[in-house]
Amino acid sequence: MSGSAKHEVARTQLRRLGTLTDCVYALALVSVMRWLPLPEESVLAGEEPWMLELFAEFSGNLVAALIGLVFIIMYWLRSNQLMAHLDRTSGAHTSLSIASIAAVLLLLYVVRVSAEVAAPARRSGESIAVLLIGVFGAAAWTLARRKGLVRAGLTNREITKVHLEAFTEPIVALITLPFAYVGEVSWNLAWLAFFPVAALLRRRAARVDEGPAAEDSP
Repeated sequence: MSGSAKHEVARTQLRRLGTLTDCVYALALVSVMRWLPLPEESVLAGEEPWMLELFAEFSGNLVAALIGLVFIIMYWLRSNQLMAHLDRTSGAHTSLSIASIAAVLLLLYVVRVSAEVAAPARRSGESIAVLLIGVFGAAAWTLARRKGLVRAGLTNREITKVHLEAFTEPIVALITLPFAYVGEVSWNLAWLAFFPVAALLRRRAARVDEGPAAEDSP
């Protein structure tokens, strides 16, 4: 098979990966909506409870659904941004991308059972899930960058900016992990490390000179 034919096959695989990603996030969204309580689950079952009474009784489910919705929106936008910079994919890149999506589902699972497990387990579970999402995502982008899978015409600054941003989340998640066993306040405050870490990585990206994407590939 010629090089151009291989590239066309890889572009088709990228479109299929995008379709798979959208389907998984759509199913995740449906699953999160199923976390909302049903009237028959209420202690007032049979008495036709008011919606506000139902949500007040199952406030934990409502909070979990809102948090899950935020995560779905945030990670779908992140995934969409990374794929928009790609020209094609490969078997290894696809595998890493799917692993990152699986980690998002793991995060949603942790959020769902958060009220039923010990607080340190819930906090560490969220940190680990976010760490895995970031590690797999960053590894996928690094592989794409090294293998020349990115779109032609991207500058060195643009590629490096995406590359460094991909590492921000796993670094911060790793920082928060030990604080998960200290307490709720310290763990929440540890997430504020995102701002100095992001600032440091942006400063490093700003030092990269403009140039075509092809020159950035090792």
